[in-house]
Amino acid sequence: MDNQQNYIHHPDEFPIKLTPRECENLLSKSNPALKLVCHSNTEFLCGDVIGIEVPSVGPNLEVTGVIDWCLTSDKGYELGITFANQDALMRIRMLEQLCYIQRYRKHVLSIEGRDLSEQDAALEWIDKYANLFPKAK
Repeated sequence: MDNQQNYIHHPDEFPIKLTPRECENLLSKSNPALKLVCHSNTEFLCGDVIGIEVPSVGPNLEVTGVIDWCLTSDKGYELGITFANQDALMRIRMLEQLCYIQRYRKHVLSIEGRDLSEQDAALEWIDKYANLFPKAK
């Protein structure tokens, strides 16, 4: 596997929905610059095209990706997923940032007792962590 900065690790506390899709020629267009890493109870094959959703964070938002690798892990399978174009990369980054902002919001509440609005949590997270979030190069 490549440099960890090229990976967005999906937080396990937000259930991810992975749905097989029928698409052709996505693998040849796949951009390996940034990958999503997540866990799955289902094994996928390299080259499988999947729809990715996180219903609790981004309802009605689906991003299409391609399985780059699938490894057995203690949580089932660990997947590396690539994306066919810049639009898909931008959308998956946005969806994953929403997950990290929600994680931050819960953390601040449990540690500091501050109940931030979604907007305030987003502003704080962006100020503190957005520059560290992996991006396509």
